[in-house]
Amino acid sequence: MQSLKTLKILFFADTHLGFDYPVRPKIKRRRRGYDFFDNYSRILKYASLSKPDLIIHGGDFFFRSKVPSKVVDLAYQPLYDFACSNAIPIYIIPGNHERSVLPQSKLLNHPLINIFDKPKTYKLEIRDTKIQLSGFPFVRKIGECFGEVLKNCAWENHNSGLKLLCMHQAIEGAQVGPSDYTFKIGRDVISKKDLPKNATAVLSGHIHRRQILYKNDIPVIYPGSIERTSFAEKNETKGFYEIHFSQNKLQNWFIDKYHFLRLPSRPMSDIFLSPENNPQNLEAAIRANINYLPQNSIIRFRSKVIPGREFKTLFTSTFIRSLLPATFNFQFGREFYPATSSK
Repeated sequence: MQSLKTLKILFFADTHLGFDYPVRPKIKRRRRGYDFFDNYSRILKYASLSKPDLIIHGGDFFFRSKVPSKVVDLAYQPLYDFACSNAIPIYIIPGNHERSVLPQSKLLNHPLINIFDKPKTYKLEIRDTKIQLSGFPFVRKIGECFGEVLKNCAWENHNSGLKLLCMHQAIEGAQVGPSDYTFKIGRDVISKKDLPKNATAVLSGHIHRRQILYKNDIPVIYPGSIERTSFAEKNETKGFYEIHFSQNKLQNWFIDKYHFLRLPSRPMSDIFLSPENNPQNLEAAIRANINYLPQNSIIRFRSKVIPGREFKTLFTSTFIRSLLPATFNFQFGREFYPATSSK
């Protein structure tokens, strides 16, 4: 009797490499950029041990479109080394932070590293299993043109049993933030009803909270970001998915099981201060708050009222660094400055 087929995929997204990673820092202090690179390395190390059949990155590989060459090399070199040491194909969706185009590098010139630089379909065969991997880079106003983009992928031109659609987009029903904002149908959101009915699964980056949505029996999987990028994510668990596909007796493919593998995340805490405090009281208040926090904390200083000029003159980055352990990072709430500044 012929045994039923199986397939294992490792899926992660939103690595945002280069975030808070200055090439020539003016101030020597702990940088958050290492947190993202460390978790990225953990994922590749796990893949080397677990040996998935293929790896998919769901987009926002980098934190922005123009990245220093040093950061590009630091990001691509581990990927290239992995491809050289493991016979595992890798597929990457360019995201919105890259403006839909990944930085060029000779390190991407490996036959196992594949980029969805335009709407396309990769046809694979792994252990006699025919796989259709369709995808496209991030598209603005996707809600108005998703059908055309899917057509450009040649989605319906292939009859593989296992059909996966990969993207970096917001899909109706996805939730983000502490208030559970839910995406509704719009010009930048894909309607669930427009998703192809014959997909085995939809794999997407872009949404930083990990979640699985369903359109009928079709799962839409968001692995979330690999680290907390903002305080809107301070209570979110970060990690990546290992997805196991199986074929039933009718030779239809389905997700048999999936595992969310948790990654280390820096704890985030808000500290509320009173602008009327004098320097001595302010220092005491900060020390009292940080005594109870983990040594690798990220702090956001908040105030229930808008601080005056005198307070902001006192409450400087230099003053704060003199009080905090070197292992801390901090930033100011929006009430302190017109825009939040990361320190």
